[in-house]
Amino acid sequence: MQDLCRGRILVIEDDHDLGRLFETVLTIEGYHVTVAHHIYDAHRLLPQLEPNLIIFDWSFHNAAGYVWVDELRTSSQTAHIPVLLVCGVLPPRSIYEMLANAGVPIIEKPFDLIAFNRCVAVLMHPRERVIGA
Repeated sequence: MQDLCRGRILVIEDDHDLGRLFETVLTIEGYHVTVAHHIYDAHRLLPQLEPNLIIFDWSFHNAAGYVWVDELRTSSQTAHIPVLLVCGVLPPRSIYEMLANAGVPIIEKPFDLIAFNRCVAVLMHPRERVIGA
């Protein structure tokens, strides 16, 4: 049977239960998902995975995470990979605007799974029309 994988997603999530939820939901949608529980693990896995999307569950007091996202956006090896931030609290307006200007969308928890899947589909397949988008 032909592999029907719609693309590769790297999820960075330190909560193991939430990581499993992301993995399950995205796998059902047809994506190959790898979950890293720390940005250092994600950084190590990034070259071998060559993901089409990075989903980062991030709290904005995590300075290392902020620096890492900035590195992803400015490196020639990773600038083409879309990043979706999932967070419990929206960042201060200045950071939110900076991320928006860099093309980094943010979804605030709790979130609707249908809206989440739609956002992932748009980031993974920007040229395809997403029903309901």
